[in-house]
Amino acid sequence: AATTTALAKKYGADITVVVIDENNREVITEHDARLSSIRWHLAQGGFEEFGLMERLGEGKKPTAVIGEVADELNLDLVVISMEAIHSKHVDANLLA
Repeated sequence: AATTTALAKKYGADITVVVIDENNREVITEHDARLSSIRWHLAQGGFEEFGLMERLGEGKKPTAVIGEVADELNLDLVVISMEAIHSKHVDANLLA
């Protein structure tokens, strides 16, 4: 989150967080804790206001959802956590 907030401040950009999970909200036990953590981290970087989009229970691979959202919102930059890449949840090579 520190990199994201630093880049957004430097370039005067807005932040939109996209929460992706193959499961529906009802079966995601840590959903509220995840959102709380996101809010806290962005607030630490000076962002109390940010966009939030949830793509839950669609049954699509996260990599495909990231590409769709980037196209839908006409994004110039997408920041992905290294944890998502190292854990193989996201294949960054497919996004290039």
